[in-house]
Amino acid sequence: MPGVLGRTYFKTTLTLPSLLEEDPHFTVPPSTKLVCTIGPVSNDVDTLTQMLRTGMSIARFDFSYGDQQLHQTSIDNLRKASKATRTLCATMMDTLGPEIVVTNRPSEPIKLEAGQTVLLTCDGSKQASSSTLPIAYPSLAGTGILPGRSVFVGQYLFTGSESTSAYLTVQQVDASDMSAVCVVQNSCVLEGVQLTVHIGNMKNTAPILSESDKQALLQFGKPNKIDFVALSFTRCAQDVKDARAHLDKIGMRETKIIAKIENMEGLVNYREIMEHCDVMLLSRGSMGNCVDPEKMFLAQKMLLRECNLAGKPVYVTRVVDTMTDAPRPTRAEATDVANLVLDGADGIVLGSETFRGKFAVACADTVLAICRQAELCFDSFAYYQSVMDFAGYHSINPDISKTEALATAAVRAATKLQAALIVVFTVTGRTARLIAKYRPQQPILTVVVPRLSTNGLKWHCTGDFVARQCLQYRGVLPVCADPSLGSPDGAILKAALHEANKRGLIRGGDRVVVSQCPRINERFPVMAEAGVVKILTISDNGVTPADPVVVHDDGMQRCTSRHVFGSQDAVHDCSDLV
Repeated sequence: MPGVLGRTYFKTTLTLPSLLEEDPHFTVPPSTKLVCTIGPVSNDVDTLTQMLRTGMSIARFDFSYGDQQLHQTSIDNLRKASKATRTLCATMMDTLGPEIVVTNRPSEPIKLEAGQTVLLTCDGSKQASSSTLPIAYPSLAGTGILPGRSVFVGQYLFTGSESTSAYLTVQQVDASDMSAVCVVQNSCVLEGVQLTVHIGNMKNTAPILSESDKQALLQFGKPNKIDFVALSFTRCAQDVKDARAHLDKIGMRETKIIAKIENMEGLVNYREIMEHCDVMLLSRGSMGNCVDPEKMFLAQKMLLRECNLAGKPVYVTRVVDTMTDAPRPTRAEATDVANLVLDGADGIVLGSETFRGKFAVACADTVLAICRQAELCFDSFAYYQSVMDFAGYHSINPDISKTEALATAAVRAATKLQAALIVVFTVTGRTARLIAKYRPQQPILTVVVPRLSTNGLKWHCTGDFVARQCLQYRGVLPVCADPSLGSPDGAILKAALHEANKRGLIRGGDRVVVSQCPRINERFPVMAEAGVVKILTISDNGVTPADPVVVHDDGMQRCTSRHVFGSQDAVHDCSDLV
């Protein structure tokens, strides 16, 4: 896509001496979302409570490590912590997928010396040693492995700085395609809970969901109502389709799919993958073994920009590896985190830092502090303009849907009026996603209105699922609406503003933009108008509506009790409900 890299959205009024001043107390939470991998050092209730208070949005349970009981204990403790802190937290289940690991390991570490040869074999009967590394893969045939190709062997959630990773170069491939002789490039000791293997430019033909993944989804994912399933080593759109079909089959229709881009196949096919998944995740650890170091930044910036333009949430891993063992990140790592925010990432994924790190809570706090500073320098209006220009929405006759038009109107109004908050009413979360796509500087308080459905035997409510899944969007702060409050246009809106005031998001004199996209046939209507953008002014005692004009689709201005932009036409296609 020509010109996809766009520009850097950096703007600040600070001076260098002012950087030495102490920061003010922030009442608005960071917009950037934080995913923390839960492991043995972070799965107790106390640590999870601290991480939630720090700002963890999504808890990640990686089934590449540990048994189901470990993860069940972790998610049970997460619920206790979430209840104690009254904090919403989404859950992510990371699959093993077609990942390749070293099998039949001895109890002692495996020592390798630079210059020696080691046999990489698919023979599962071999014992792992300093001369042989058996891998969990049926055959090397069709993988594309050739002499000169690189092979990486390292511990689960490796940081790259430890001496437990081996870099190999293929010397010879056996005629039977069952083994390859490799030369060791660096001296190391292979140890850790699990050793993963990455073969450069490999064509992996294994199913996207292994049998162990399917069993884990049925026994852990479904009963625990997991919000997101992350597909390791997603290679093409068909992988996403196959996973979606399986999730639907076992009753996990509401679970969203995260496509992890971490190999060459995924990078080549990222556009078709993006069209079918719900979230994109750039796994820089594994991807770094496939892409030359000098080109990694290009892959990252291009992927982030295309996801931004498409309104697809995008996350990035491997940011502060140093904090696995140290209480502070390096200057390069801190700058890396800030640049991800400025490049439009929705969130950051912490791996080894919170899974086995010595400073899990401090790491989460540090990363979010960096994100907050970067957000203060993020030129949200320039970003908004660039997305509008790219989509052609500034043309005379733009091809834009009503829902998109209302979303852009809400962001523009909030920017021009310097509003303190955007309030969004939604049923499926789509309205929140569309507004978050334009990265407004205001927090987006998203009121999720429950939707009831039935299969003829029992009723089902989607409110909790949607609220947690809205945590994936940058800047979105979801809350669940209480339908018993009566007329949502009055009581629920007032309750939302009361919650915003309690959180320190608004105060007297602030302006608030309220948005709802068109919908009909909902059990709990949100506002009297079918699709509107309202502007309210907050007084010390409640809400004081501005009084004059409404702009309709025909461009005519009429008097009204509120300031309203947009369409009052309801959407009759229920599939377009947002």
